[in-house]
Amino acid sequence: MRRDDRQIIAIIPAGGFSRRMGGEKGKLLLPLRGEPVFSIMLQALNIPEIEAFFIPVTERDKDEISRIVFSGKFWRENDLAAKVTFCTGGLTRQESVYSGLLAAEEWDGWRVPVEKRIVVIHDAARPLVEPEYIYKTIKAAMDFGAAVLGVPVKDTIKVVEDGYIQKTLPRNTLWSIQTPQAFTWSVIRAAHEGAKETGFTGTDDASLVEQMGKPVRLVEGSYKNIKITTPEDLHLAEALYVKEDREPGMAASVVDRYEEMRVGQGFDVHRLVKGRPLILGNVEIPYEFGLDGHSDADVAIHALIDALLGAAGLGDIGELFPDTDRQYKNIDSGILLKEVLQLLRRKKISVVNIDLTIIAQRPKLAVYRRQIREKLAGLLGIEKEDVSVKATSTEGLGFAGRGEGIAAQVVALVKKISDRPCCTKSDML
Repeated sequence: MRRDDRQIIAIIPAGGFSRRMGGEKGKLLLPLRGEPVFSIMLQALNIPEIEAFFIPVTERDKDEISRIVFSGKFWRENDLAAKVTFCTGGLTRQESVYSGLLAAEEWDGWRVPVEKRIVVIHDAARPLVEPEYIYKTIKAAMDFGAAVLGVPVKDTIKVVEDGYIQKTLPRNTLWSIQTPQAFTWSVIRAAHEGAKETGFTGTDDASLVEQMGKPVRLVEGSYKNIKITTPEDLHLAEALYVKEDREPGMAASVVDRYEEMRVGQGFDVHRLVKGRPLILGNVEIPYEFGLDGHSDADVAIHALIDALLGAAGLGDIGELFPDTDRQYKNIDSGILLKEVLQLLRRKKISVVNIDLTIIAQRPKLAVYRRQIREKLAGLLGIEKEDVSVKATSTEGLGFAGRGEGIAAQVVALVKKISDRPCCTKSDML
């Protein structure tokens, strides 16, 4: 999505009175792991594609929420405060959102016509929203005009009147609706105007769209995205909240650590010559010939390094350790592997398992497989069970079959840890 193709703004109604929370402070100002709920929520919602936040707020909380937004190194360095516009909160959530729409309508930052504007509406009391679901909801709104997050209801739901059960609702059709909810500008503006004209009051913005007879797309969300309404909710949020380590002075954000599995393949071959030791998988093999190369020519580890670099998208062994560099002359390839592993660790990539095949007519390698397996497991810092070592011949065919050289191929599975959504923004938008 080109940035000039669509524009996205957010409205965050923050005008509630927190009656069910109790206490003197509004729930948005209560600390969640030492930071106000509102601060955590705003950071979580602050994806780059949302260009402005319109926040309807009560006079009671305006000063405190303004202080949260306009003070602090994090806000200044990330230009988040510059995105925020406060407006007057209403007596109801619906009135507050309408106030936000009116303020957004007058915003001087619009670059696109009405039909290309997207409005995201999010409960200020949902601080644990994850970027993945924000993007999915926006994408669905672009495609269908209106979209909401929701999760299937887990409990049995019954209709009760005067203390007696009247009927049991079919659970497979029931969903608990969350925010964010996202709409094209024309849909949500017409929905609020229609509700004002008819006097209709809904419990969320989607219900106003439904009242117009317009379809609303459901996007399956996360049970983690709870709304803080009662003291018990705050305790649950504390258990679910994951703080990310940041530089001093930077605020924390609500993130999940996503594990991305990646596969790499490596292949290498070296010629057999007299007067060189035969090193395979960092194990010296008794043989009259050894492998020729700039380093110790450990074909197994060279293929392994290429597999790891390929999985990580970091080039190949020749780029990292060129054979024109004298410092690598006759170097132990285990040292090169350790350098590659350090590089992977800096990228938050760890090895899950490897599958190594050594291709040689001779010497016979079956008796050395266990040693090679144990040596590689130790170098990689993984269990022996996660290292597979196989040896095969070519039945006399090719250079390996003629005893001229040895080849190796490796498939490696690695795990990349990141704090971004498991789905990319480009996939969703």
